Amino acid sequence: MWMTVRDTLLYALENLEKMEFKKFRKQLHEIEVKENYKRIPRSKLEDKDRDDVTDLIREYYKDVYGVEVTLAVLDKINEKQVAEELQEHLNKVDRFVRLTQLKETSCLAPEARPMALSLSDTGEMVCSITLETFYPGYLHIEWKCSKGNSTEVLSSQEVYRESPEPSSFSVCSEVRISQDFLQYPESTVHVSWEHEYTNTKGQQKFSISDQDFHWRPVVDDIQTPPCLYHDTPVVLQCHISGYYPDAVTAKWFKKNKKNLELCEECDEVSIPKIKSSKNPDNTYSCTARLMMTPTLRNHQGAEYICQVEHPSLDTAIKKSTGGIKMLAKPQLEPIRKSLVDNILVQFSLHLTKFYPKDIKVKWHRGEAENRKGVKQATKHTETFTEREDSLFEVMSECCILGCGFGDPQYKLYVTWEHEAMEGPETRALSVRDLPWIPCVDEIFVLRLEDNLRTRMMCRITGYFPASLTVSWHKKVNGAVSAVQDGGDIATEVEPHKRKNTTFACTAILCFTPNAEKDQGSEFICRVEHPSLEHPIEKSSGPLHILLPGEEERL
Repeated sequence: MWMTVRDTLLYALENLEKMEFKKFRKQLHEIEVKENYKRIPRSKLEDKDRDDVTDLIREYYKDVYGVEVTLAVLDKINEKQVAEELQEHLNKVDRFVRLTQLKETSCLAPEARPMALSLSDTGEMVCSITLETFYPGYLHIEWKCSKGNSTEVLSSQEVYRESPEPSSFSVCSEVRISQDFLQYPESTVHVSWEHEYTNTKGQQKFSISDQDFHWRPVVDDIQTPPCLYHDTPVVLQCHISGYYPDAVTAKWFKKNKKNLELCEECDEVSIPKIKSSKNPDNTYSCTARLMMTPTLRNHQGAEYICQVEHPSLDTAIKKSTGGIKMLAKPQLEPIRKSLVDNILVQFSLHLTKFYPKDIKVKWHRGEAENRKGVKQATKHTETFTEREDSLFEVMSECCILGCGFGDPQYKLYVTWEHEAMEGPETRALSVRDLPWIPCVDEIFVLRLEDNLRTRMMCRITGYFPASLTVSWHKKVNGAVSAVQDGGDIATEVEPHKRKNTTFACTAILCFTPNAEKDQGSEFICRVEHPSLEHPIEKSSGPLHILLPGEEERL
């Protein structure tokens, strides 16, 4: 089993009797030492036990010269057997060579390569240093990590290699450092080495705040849509990659004019917690997000800043959206229709909640696309209103002659275009979109007596335009046939005086009922209008014709 120099020194002191140990302490203070070394003060040696004295020897004389001093003191107090045992035990110390066994010309000082850093799959940082071409191979290497006012000695692993020509050694010393040690910019990893044979000392250190630290965060520009839309949720994203340790923080700020305020969770803003993911190279990545529902009044022209902080950064990295451009897409209210003087139809297009104010509205007849030279745009008026929330509204009104809607194929088109829209939107308006559909009452049938002329009536109201068609049909034994004027049947449509701007009429059928032919048959009044997809039909129900002397049923 390999021993350390301290093991051998302590073992030798433990082999001294009590009185001899006192003599050893006395002589240790009085013995002559080499230049550049100091004797251990008497005050430090008084009442010290063997452990303490061993540590004082190594503190004042290190290991190699400390062995020579110890052997010299043992010789002074005539403890030859203990000295011989000490020399035997020293043979069990790996790569240890006594100074008396060396020629100074054969000693070589170590040459150090720069400290190397890498990341392990287990999430630790691996620090290593290589020292080359030194002889003898006994070398002191110590790693420390400082964090604030505390310093911790780190456990290291050394791999030595021996080269026969020239006789020399090289060593690679390695430590693994937890991320917990690297959470602060002032954290420092320090390695020192000492080669006593050549009186060579060296050290290297690094901090993650050093300029050449490999794994500083790379912060992409904020992913922001070209425009933000009023009252529409949006997510601002900032991707952060390539950092170590996993100790990145991101803060969002809102800059409005000269005011800069930290964004915090509220009704209109949500900031999800950052979740880091490990990359194939053992660094970390994450995406900082800000979720919000912007409004024109609060966000137009505002600037959002993502501030990324990491222990490796002297100053935070900031990425900005630049001034936000806000848009609001027009909202369409149902198109209103009204009649003017029984002739004109007025259409009112109400577009609300849009920004900016500039908007184009066109009305035209005939074709969906207003081709130049085919149909001219229809005149219209526009009235703008600015709302309290800084959005705009517009009422566009267009009047056209209503007679054109007598043709079911006739159409009026309205098109509007705005910066917030992906493209123009169009609505086609035909007679089927008008609210003035005929209302057909039930057929009113007067008293029916055999061979006594009478009539039945059907009132039709509330339609526009006037293009109305009324026809009568007769149903006998399930068979339906059109009623033609002539003989004892006559039909007419009697227009009404209009109390409002729509049209009304009464359809009248005059005939002389014949009990033998007409008993149980029924008449149907069929009403057709351009606004109707299907005709409206009203039936008289089966006719009951009274014979002479017969009274009507109650």
